[in-house]
Amino acid sequence: MRVPGDDLAASLPVELAGLAGTVEPGDLAYAQRRARLIGVGADEVLIAAGVVTPDRAAQAAARRLGIAFTRIDGAEAPVPSRPSAADLVALLRTGILRAAPGRLVLAARGDSLRQLAARLAARPALREGIALTTPERLAAHVRRRHGPTLARQAAYGLIERSPRLSAGTLGPSRLIFAVAALILALVPLLLHSAPAPLAIALAFGIGSLLLGWNCLRLAAVVSPPAPPDPPWRADRSLPRYTLIIPLYREARVVAQLVEALLAIDYPREKLQVLLVVEADDGETTRALAGQHLPAHLEIITAPGIGPRTKPKALNAALPFASGTVIGVYDAEDQPDPLQLRRVCTRFFLAPDERLGCVQAQLAIDNLDDGWITRQFAAEYAGHFDVLLPMLGASRIPFPLGGTSNHFRREALEAVGAWDPHNVTEDADLGLRLARLGWRTEVTASTTDEEAPRRFKAWLRQRTRWYKGWMQTLLVHGRQPQALLREAGCVATIAFLFLMAGGVGAALVHPFFLIALLRDITLAHVRAGSPTLAVISGLGSLVLVIGYASALLCTGLGMRRRGMGRIAGTLALMPLYWLMMSLAAWRAVGQLVIAPEHWEKTDHGLARTSRRRPRRRRLGRVTNSGADRPRLQPADA
Repeated sequence: MRVPGDDLAASLPVELAGLAGTVEPGDLAYAQRRARLIGVGADEVLIAAGVVTPDRAAQAAARRLGIAFTRIDGAEAPVPSRPSAADLVALLRTGILRAAPGRLVLAARGDSLRQLAARLAARPALREGIALTTPERLAAHVRRRHGPTLARQAAYGLIERSPRLSAGTLGPSRLIFAVAALILALVPLLLHSAPAPLAIALAFGIGSLLLGWNCLRLAAVVSPPAPPDPPWRADRSLPRYTLIIPLYREARVVAQLVEALLAIDYPREKLQVLLVVEADDGETTRALAGQHLPAHLEIITAPGIGPRTKPKALNAALPFASGTVIGVYDAEDQPDPLQLRRVCTRFFLAPDERLGCVQAQLAIDNLDDGWITRQFAAEYAGHFDVLLPMLGASRIPFPLGGTSNHFRREALEAVGAWDPHNVTEDADLGLRLARLGWRTEVTASTTDEEAPRRFKAWLRQRTRWYKGWMQTLLVHGRQPQALLREAGCVATIAFLFLMAGGVGAALVHPFFLIALLRDITLAHVRAGSPTLAVISGLGSLVLVIGYASALLCTGLGMRRRGMGRIAGTLALMPLYWLMMSLAAWRAVGQLVIAPEHWEKTDHGLARTSRRRPRRRRLGRVTNSGADRPRLQPADA
């Protein structure tokens, strides 16, 4: 006696055959067409569309193959019984769980199911020792049974693997840095009373550092803007992509975040989004639960051990990432819907195996909330639209932005992922990539961010940034010979100009102004004093080039970004720089007494938005790879 659906099942691939008779034939036909179009399994299409659940698809496939289905909620345990973090990552990557006694549990889907079917057809006896499960259940089993091992790896993996590259081993050097910062601050005030040779040496040392930083900005001003990367349209050749988004106290922006993620133009079957929440952040967890997340959005809980920092949360999610490209976003981000496709163009159109990271440009969305947000937006425009594209095109390593960086997974794992003990993990990771021979480039694709509009919130965020840059300087500067050998002379000098120049300028700026006003008021530079004339001339040169480079770089960035009121914004920049100096000195204090303290920036408080009217005009960007009809769940 024939069972209804058998004729149809015989014509379907194994991942669909078990669903014949329970899923609409039109949906099955659509799943096959789309699977061929984008290069995935047809069951992945149905799961992404919400037609079937992962469990239902796996149970149907198990029945078709004549093997058992398991929820892995029993006594299955991998071998060895105490696996390392590397063993667990390999387990998740292969989807093969060696269960006792002598049984295999396979988390297979799509092409993997077809390969399994071929092996079982060749060797039917294998059916007795194999059970099928879902990748989601395998990941849940690993988290449930081996959470402490992965938690330790997330919190202490880098410090155990490469202790000299982690900010967790800085120790007394933090105090030495604070003393050096105080000395640096006093130098402009004491140059006139120091012996002539020492005064000139100090003036030239500080002046060279600041001039080098400013000359990089001037070079960026005269560099042409890079054309935007065209989006990669060949859906079949798109890689599997994972986005990791840490969230802590972000309930206010959860709905906005989910909307932005669903607007991303990328095949959902190839896109995995890992939302990382803290165990005690019930408000954010409840907000996510109320969003009815689609199958490709998953929630992961960050472990409670180690420092509570964004990089630790990123490390906690990395073992569960299935993509060959890993992207990072912040909770308030609104990325260009085509950004992932543009990144793929940069990675794969002219393949460069040493291109390890692509940084997207960042822009401030709420720039009209006040003068602080406008200054923030202008600063971002100069940095991301002018300076970083020049550095990337010149193959000069640079500190990454804290979001919208996209990594070749191989590169990210090679450098040990993120440092949980560095509160500005992006700056550190940019240099670690360079030290191992990986390059970073910038793509002209924008992610809109929310800037703090109140001074206290801005100060806390900027303090954390400066503290992380100081940690990065100490980590990579404590072994200068190794840095020169691994990164090369050009990268090392660029690192000093970018990091030390930027931090040093913020620390010394108010004292330099005081010394300059003193010289003008008291007329210290006298005829017949060549030492004072040289020092004064060098100081004037640094002042003129510093202001000129900052104004030109920022003004050009504002023009490229289409911002108005350029002159008024530039006129207030000196006041903004004094605010940055305050944040830098506050960071020095925290570096000594609370190096791993993470000052949270609250989001969802913006009052204005440049993005919303622009998105209403443009509408939703679509294409054949991201779009799909609304399929009907079989049990609806």
